[in-house]
Amino acid sequence: MSVRPLLDVKMTLAEGPVYDEQHKRLYWVDIPEGRLWQYDFATDKATSEVLGSSLGMAVPHKRGGMVAALKDEIVWVKEGARTVLVADAEPDHPNNRFNDGKCDAKGRLLAGTMDNNGKEGQGSLYILEEGLPLRQVIAGVSISNGIGFSPDNQYLYYVDTPSGFLWRYRYDLETGTISDKTALIDYRDERGNFDGICMDAEGCIWAAHWDGYQVSRWDPKTGQKIGMIEVPAPYVTSCCFGGPNMDQLFITTAAGWDEDIKREYPLSGSIFVAEPGVTGLPVARFGR
Repeated sequence: MSVRPLLDVKMTLAEGPVYDEQHKRLYWVDIPEGRLWQYDFATDKATSEVLGSSLGMAVPHKRGGMVAALKDEIVWVKEGARTVLVADAEPDHPNNRFNDGKCDAKGRLLAGTMDNNGKEGQGSLYILEEGLPLRQVIAGVSISNGIGFSPDNQYLYYVDTPSGFLWRYRYDLETGTISDKTALIDYRDERGNFDGICMDAEGCIWAAHWDGYQVSRWDPKTGQKIGMIEVPAPYVTSCCFGGPNMDQLFITTAAGWDEDIKREYPLSGSIFVAEPGVTGLPVARFGR
């Protein structure tokens, strides 16, 4: 299955793609640039704005605008205005930053942190519900990455990249609590490590492989790999479904800082699109 660049723009570290089906736009972040990007399918134009020194993820708000996780705070950005939802999330870990995140079907944001130098066990996974304080749900995380939910909302899938496993938790959607941690997928023998993930409408898991040149598809019933899309860039960071029929897979990559990699793989840092033959689900938005 082939992929193609969506547009001629290269990112240092693109992450967290989300497709807004209401406005027909694809959003993603360039983490170290602190930049939020959007691609408008109607105009075929990409625009961006700098929100901070670091930008881990962004998701649409139910009342418009985007909820974004900066280095140590979570903000709601709408029409040029900024509302701080969480300030100084981890005062005891000044070297931490927010990384990946997604909303559940009730509009809660799940967002994780990591040490900016990769020191193990310093991060956490948090849940933010509108109007309530930030709540820690998993401690001792090294690199908090992919988050996904089963279509019936019974399970949370979670990637702490250095662990070598994709973890499954039973998820109580009514209370936003987790239990019954299980190692669902062992990717230690795969090429590259799992980074971001997304779900398709059949309930299968799509995982981006950092330093692995691919996005892979996994059956959550068996934990087995059932498909793969090759990407002409080593640092594949995340993916999401979108497009008019929700049948396109958008894939983010990083150019990184290695000039040799950039020369050998000149499409590194591109946003790619593929048509994998399955559909995805609409993005979950933040808010009550």
